[in-house]
Amino acid sequence: MTEALTAHGADPDRAPGLAALIVASVEGAIAMCRAKRGVEPLDQVARQLETLIADALDA
Repeated sequence: MTEALTAHGADPDRAPGLAALIVASVEGAIAMCRAKRGVEPLDQVARQLETLIADALDA
């Protein structure tokens, strides 16, 4: 994932941490979805990650 982020313009120094944050966020959201028996936590995390990634690629 780090390579994909840098290939799309993310700062190479920031990409590894951003990749780890993405994976951890999605994994955590999936656990929350199971606990809540719904997909809203994943939808919320996805919206936030979209903004975060867009900002990282624009910087």
